[in-house]
This record gives sequence, structure tokens and C-alpha cells, in this order.
Amino acid sequence: MSLTATDRSVTRDSSSRAGSVTGALLISRLLGLGRDMVLNMLLGAGPTSDALRAALKIPSMFRDLVAEGSVSAAFLPSFEEQKVTGGLNAALRFSRAALTLLLLGSTLIAVLLWHFAPAWMQQLAPGLEKPQLALQLFNGLLPFLLMVPFLAILRGLLLAADRNRSAMAAQALQNATLIGAGLWMVTEVQTPELVASGWTWAFLIGAAGSVGMLAISCRTVHPIPLPTLGLRAAGTGRFCRDLIFQLLASSVTYINSLMAIHFATLIGTGAVTYLDNAFRFHFLPVALIGVALGTIAGVDAARLVARKQSRALAIRIGRNLRNALFISLPAAVGLAILADPLIRVLLQRGQFTAANTTETVAVLKIFCVSIPFACLCPALIRTSMALGLRTLLMPASVAALLVNWTLLASLEGRWGVPGLAAASVISTITSWIIFEVGLRKHLALPRPRFAAVLRNVCVVVAVASVTGVVLQLSRSLPGPTWVADLFSLIAGVSLGMGITIVVGRATGAPEVRALQKLLRSVVRVFHRS
Repeated sequence: MSLTATDRSVTRDSSSRAGSVTGALLISRLLGLGRDMVLNMLLGAGPTSDALRAALKIPSMFRDLVAEGSVSAAFLPSFEEQKVTGGLNAALRFSRAALTLLLLGSTLIAVLLWHFAPAWMQQLAPGLEKPQLALQLFNGLLPFLLMVPFLAILRGLLLAADRNRSAMAAQALQNATLIGAGLWMVTEVQTPELVASGWTWAFLIGAAGSVGMLAISCRTVHPIPLPTLGLRAAGTGRFCRDLIFQLLASSVTYINSLMAIHFATLIGTGAVTYLDNAFRFHFLPVALIGVALGTIAGVDAARLVARKQSRALAIRIGRNLRNALFISLPAAVGLAILADPLIRVLLQRGQFTAANTTETVAVLKIFCVSIPFACLCPALIRTSMALGLRTLLMPASVAALLVNWTLLASLEGRWGVPGLAAASVISTITSWIIFEVGLRKHLALPRPRFAAVLRNVCVVVAVASVTGVVLQLSRSLPGPTWVADLFSLIAGVSLGMGITIVVGRATGAPEVRALQKLLRSVVRVFHRS
């Protein structure tokens, strides 16, 4: 039986739509790299840097979980359901009730964190050299938690209207604010403690600006929701249930990160900074590939489930997973090979030394193993949520956390920071296995084919070979080291993408068309931006 016109309208252009998300995320992540460069230049890998990064961990994790992940995944199915069954007025009532519930929850969490802040920071980072500074910075960042519900709901409304670029722009503005503040502090602020305090103020100001920007964008597609006393609006029950399970599933990566921070502070000064930097760089391809494709998969899954079109859903998600794997495998290999010049070019300046670079690169190479699995998880999680498979989310989350904690506790820092990264990688793979097996029991996803596996292997081998040759050639170039590093990055990334397309075409990989659509959409987003 052929797909209906409605099925095709949802499935035919997902790569282009994911490209708009990727383009916006790429702008945000590039600004994030600039932010990290400025922060490392200001503080290096010293005790003040460790204190600031520990203080930022909870606010950043709360934003990533609520504003950029779990809420949109839980919000969209209920919002689409209300729009289909009750019209725009019912959808508005639901969005107002969801915003109010999130505000109440965020306020309660902020109050509890403030009250128990000393005990919490001691548990999170017991080995910090400047625990009082970390506590002061942490308390100063707690108002940010009250902005997150607005970021989350406004972003969800923009995604529902296919305004993907606008939905992803909030983090870019916050990163730009931090870069501007950091560059000012390079010349104007003298002590590391004042730099850390100024950084937290810039973080809050950038967040407030992001809320305002999303509100302006949202006005053109949907009435701006305001808090309400009508908390029993239709759809809120499902939203709350979905949100709880989605938070459990999505929090695995971040809770693993918190566990790693705890053990990193026991290893010694600088360990938190090495771990944090490596995690951010490995998460760049995860965000650009996995989060972008997973976001679109979640939107489409919510729509198709609401229309009871399971066959179109299976086709859509199967294609999404194949595209994610085809793109993420060469990306992971390329990042592992180019890790040395990447960290040297972007971070090694100011207070960040060559020794810091060596430590960070070792951790980043371990994290690269998890990139393909982490890129597959967002689509699996969001599809499971749209299908109402809450019982699948709990065992996957618990198993991944138990694996990570067991490995961290048994290693006891014997392998240093790379050992912490390895435990996180194994935890991510565990989570992917459970989601993959569990979802296939409820959705007739296409089975992997040997020809597709062989194509992926050919692409990975070709990318690894070309990138390795570029790296060797760059070492023979005359002149400063940064010139050779910059050449290896530009040539390696460009040739890597080109080889992926050429070898993919030669082996007949249909995912090449998706990659080309995605890249064209990214270019269009950059042009418009």
C-alpha cells in the first residue's frame, strides 16, 4: 500500500527541516566554542575555573534538560493533540497551564537548592580548592532556573510551528553575551574571582535576553502564554506524566556528567576543566546531528501518532536513524583524529597550557566512541515518548546510571579522567541498546541490512585514511604550529565531508541525499543569519 499524501507531507522533507535546526545549532555551538575559548583564556585549568564550572553545572544541566530537550519532547505530543481535538484555544489553555506547572516546579527546585546549597556543593565537588567561591557562584546563578520554563514553552511553540531556526536561537544569544563580557574582562578585570563573578552575571543577562527574543519570535505564530490558575486544562495530565519519564530518560547523560564531576574533583586540580572541555567538544557533533534529527523526529512522531499513522512513523524513524548513523560515524572518527590540533587551536592560549591540551585530548578521544550511539538516542527517546512507551524510559535510564556509577566507583580514579570518560561511554551504549530493542518491539522499524553496514564501513575507513594523511602532511609544513593545526582542521573537515559524499554515492548509500539536503539547509540558515 502506498503512503497517503498526509504521510508524504510529514516524511518527505525531514532532512531539510533538520538542516535548519542544525544550522541554528551550529551557530550556537560555534559561539559556544568562542565562549569556551574566552573562558579558558581567562581562567585556564586552575582552581577558580574548577569552582566556576562546578557552579555552572546544575543551571546548565537544568537548561539543557528542560528548555532544550525534555519539555519540548513532552510538550509537543499534548500540544498537537489539543490542537487537533480542541483547536487553537484548547492548545493555548494547555500551553498556559504547562508554563505555570513548570514555573511552580522550577521555583521549588530553586528554593531547595538554595537551602541545601552547602551540602549539595560538597556532594557534587568535594575536592575543590575553592569551595566557598563555588558556593557563592552557585547561589548567584539560581535565579536562572526561573527563566527556564519560559525558554522551554516558547521554544516548544516555535518548534510546533516549524520555526526551527527561531527556536534554536536562544542559546546563541546567551553565548554571544558571554563572549562579549569575557573579552571585556580580559583587559578590565584583574583577579580570577572577579572574572568568575562577572561570568555568572553575563550568564544571567544573556538568559534574560534569550527569553525576550523567543517571545518576540513567538508572537508571530502563537499567542504568548502567560501563567494561569487554570492548571487542570486538558492535556496537562499527559504532559506531566510524559515530562517525568522524559526527564528520567534524558537526564542519563547529565547525571553521568555530575557523577564524573564528583569523582574528577577527587583526582586533582584541573580534572573538572579537562572533563568539561572534552564533554563539550564531543557533544558538538551529537547536537548538530543527533539532537537536530531527533528534534524533527519528535515533532513528526507527535503528529503521526496523533493521526494514528504508524506505518508512516516507522518509515520516518527508520530513515532518521539511518541518516544519523551514516553522518555520525565519520564525524566521530574525524573528531578523534583531529582532536590534537582542534584543542591546540581553540583553547591553548592564556592560562590554558600545552599540558592542559594533552590531558583534554586524551579524554576527548575516549568520548568520541560514544558519539554514534548518542546521536541515535534522541530520535529513539522522542519516538518512545510520542508512542507513550513510558515503561521503556525507566529501565533504560536506571540501567545506564547503574552501569556508570558501578564503573566509577570500582575504578576509584585509577585511570584518571580518561577512565571517567570511558564509564560514561559504556553507560551511553547501554542506554542505546535498551531503547533500540524496546522500541522495535512496538514499532516495525526496518531491520539493518548488510549492504548498509558495508557502506558505512567503507565511508568510515575512507574518512579515517584521508584525515590521517592530512594530519601527517600538516606536520611537515614550515612555520608556526598553529598554521599547521589550522590547515589540518580546515582540510580535514572539508575533505572528510567530501569523501563521505563521494564514497556514499559510489556505494549507493541513499543517506547521501539526506546529508546533502542537510548541508544545503545549513548554508541557507547561515546566509539568512
